[in-house]
Amino acid sequence: MMLWHANYRPDGGQLFFPLDHKPFYVPLALPGDDIEPSRFVCFAFNGDKGLYIHPNIWHEGVFGLQGTQRFFDKQGAVHARVSVDFPCEFGCPLEAPIPR
Repeated sequence: MMLWHANYRPDGGQLFFPLDHKPFYVPLALPGDDIEPSRFVCFAFNGDKGLYIHPNIWHEGVFGLQGTQRFFDKQGAVHARVSVDFPCEFGCPLEAPIPR
């Protein structure tokens, strides 16, 4: 998976719950404004449980292995976010290997 963008929400978390119960993947990194691509880890979920992302945790979206998937998505009332554009800031996209 190649991503150009990630963000975190300083004022609230975000919940993703898979409605189709299929596996999904989420790139995440610990808090800090000195972010760089090497700090991200791509986590795999089997689709039986959802994911709550706490405030200040770097993330992008949730990604299925193929096709489309539906998720219940809930975020805090304040939609502030801090973003990183990997190609502009680091000259490369974020690459997250996904096992096949």
